[in-house]
Amino acid sequence: MIKYRIWILGFLLVCVTFVFAQKHEYSTLNKKSIKTYDQALTQFELGYYDASIVLLDKIIKKDPFFIEAYAVKSTIYAIGKNYLPAISFLEEALNKNPDFIPFLHLDLAGLYFKTQQYEAARSKADEYIKRYFPKAKQRRKAQLILESSKFSIYSLKHPKEITPENLGGNINSELKDYLPVLSVDMNTLVFTRTIPDDRTPSGFQEDFYAAFKDGDEWIKAFNIGKPLNTEVNEGGHALTPDGQAMFFTICDHYGFYGKGRMGHGSCDIFVTLLKNGKWSEAKNLGPKVNNRSHDAQPSMSSDGRTLYFSSTRGGGYGENDIYMSRITSKGWSTPVNLGGVINTPGREEGVFIHPDNQTLYFSSDGHPGLGDNDIFMSKRQPDGSWGKPINLGYPINTSQDEFDFTVDALGGYAYMTSDREGGFGDWDIYRFLLPDSLKPKPVSYMAGKTYDVETNAPLSAKFELKNLSNGKKVVESQSNTQGKFLVCLPHGKNYALNASHKGYLFFSESFKLEEPSSLKPVVKDVPMVPIKTGAKVVLKNIFFDVDEFALKDESKVELMKLNEFLEKNPTLKIEIGGHTDNQGNRAHNLILSKNRARSVYEWLIMNKIDKARLTFEGYGDSEPIKPNNTAEGRQENRRTEFKVISG
Repeated sequence: MIKYRIWILGFLLVCVTFVFAQKHEYSTLNKKSIKTYDQALTQFELGYYDASIVLLDKIIKKDPFFIEAYAVKSTIYAIGKNYLPAISFLEEALNKNPDFIPFLHLDLAGLYFKTQQYEAARSKADEYIKRYFPKAKQRRKAQLILESSKFSIYSLKHPKEITPENLGGNINSELKDYLPVLSVDMNTLVFTRTIPDDRTPSGFQEDFYAAFKDGDEWIKAFNIGKPLNTEVNEGGHALTPDGQAMFFTICDHYGFYGKGRMGHGSCDIFVTLLKNGKWSEAKNLGPKVNNRSHDAQPSMSSDGRTLYFSSTRGGGYGENDIYMSRITSKGWSTPVNLGGVINTPGREEGVFIHPDNQTLYFSSDGHPGLGDNDIFMSKRQPDGSWGKPINLGYPINTSQDEFDFTVDALGGYAYMTSDREGGFGDWDIYRFLLPDSLKPKPVSYMAGKTYDVETNAPLSAKFELKNLSNGKKVVESQSNTQGKFLVCLPHGKNYALNASHKGYLFFSESFKLEEPSSLKPVVKDVPMVPIKTGAKVVLKNIFFDVDEFALKDESKVELMKLNEFLEKNPTLKIEIGGHTDNQGNRAHNLILSKNRARSVYEWLIMNKIDKARLTFEGYGDSEPIKPNNTAEGRQENRRTEFKVISG
């Protein structure tokens, strides 16, 4: 299964039977009681809990000071989530002899916490630490209960002013519904559901389901079918912003996930591409990302270059850790553990990186929280590291289990999975408006089409966007076979857009993304000009101060792109042309335009472009491309461009 969650005892150690099964000094000398106890343990280990309890009751009636019998009986009741009798039996065991099995105090603290008796849990955990000086592992568990109890008391007194809303019967069922992922336009929800399947040992398997929104209501969810869903377990997916690639998890027997789906471990991450409206056969991401462990629940950064996922591989901090891997020209990089700030000795999973690429959400049972698993948020720091996780608080998190968190692009609605009371099934999907303190940075979406300017035929062009203020690449992607692309970007920044395709001049554009008020994308179509004599490209990201010809620092992004283009096309000869509007002295403008062209010419020569391939000229206001009677027109006329001379 994609979600290996065994809710046995929460904080409980669940090692009672294993400890007691070993030869040790029992709390009784009665050989008959010990023999019956061994029989009870055997029944327990086989899963015959009722039979085990009958034997344990028999022991307790005849030997009421047999502490181990009370402890195992408590464990059985806790497994069945009958926590109050489990507490009662542990309390009775400790009343008989509080020092015989010290870690029972820790188990009792865990049960107090499980039943929201937070002050009792805090007190018992504190007592266990101070009285018995436990080893590191037990001390860590006790400290976690203590800190979680304090946090729970505070959170219940200071709740967030929100009410998680169950998405209703069109989404949720009597089965397990979880791992919600929202489309860019927020009108499609894809999630995972367990469904009955007699072919599997468990009697269930996992499939993808989808639902469309009609107004503010979700239409009945449906199984999305083949080729994504098969006879094995599929789930835990992430879409690239353009919707052209989907990363998801397949789990089954080691090494085989169905026809054509060979793997590496108990769960592997695969990718499928959308081609002509259909998903391709899933492809394993390979041994760098997937190994002999459980690798699952992928989340993709908005630039399509960094994959976050949960893994049980060795060398980490705990049972499940969060890792990241980047796509390079040579394939996926070796996954990097996000470190001890994020990961703990417990389970960190359900990771979601928001499209702002700065805000990480995940679930954990290893950080102080309110229940089995809580949802946390971490912000990327200026040095690239991740900040201390923040628990999202109550009532987002409860004493129950919350996980699989996702947020829409605008940072408005958040979606999660929970098994809290009042749902349709075991796990249900909920949503709520995210408080300002827990919001990511809002992002804007840019969509467009790359095409041949002469024939209007679509082109699958490579394009990239860079932040003009620092020259850093924000997005590098490829338009699809229909020339379409969609990327998400942080708002309020100035960007350079460049596109390239073999046999074409590169495309140049500059723009600023304003703060979005809706998810309607900014449209930037990209006309590509074939390379031929006389063809021109306006360099939209070459900047000068007013009446100056020294290149501004922001121009470096464009200059490097031009340099790269010339290196890839070594036979091309070009002319750099400078242009102005018709304002001011014409003779002065002519000189200014020529000097600006010269600045670009000299920069290229300094960066190892043969000057024999370059010329420059100033045209002043003699070649306007727009009327000079508006501010917008004059701005477009003030430009630097290059023209193909030969090649």
